Amino acid sequence: MMMIRYACKDMGLSCPFIVKGETVEEVVQKALEHVREKHSQDFNAIHTPEQIEAMRKSLLRSTKIIA
Repeated sequence: MMMIRYACKDMGLSCPFIVKGETVEEVVQKALEHVREKHSQDFNAIHTPEQIEAMRKSLLRSTKIIA
């Protein structure tokens, strides 16, 4: 089984948050929820659909296959 991982540290944040999942979309969705809740001050506004999509793409680029 393949596992996908995202860590806030991979985006340059000093945050211990890590999420793992079986699909990229699952991991990206959980990471996006975390970023919107905990890191809104670290990024420009992420409220419009376009801003959310841009952040989702950034998170997607920061996911890693770990197994």
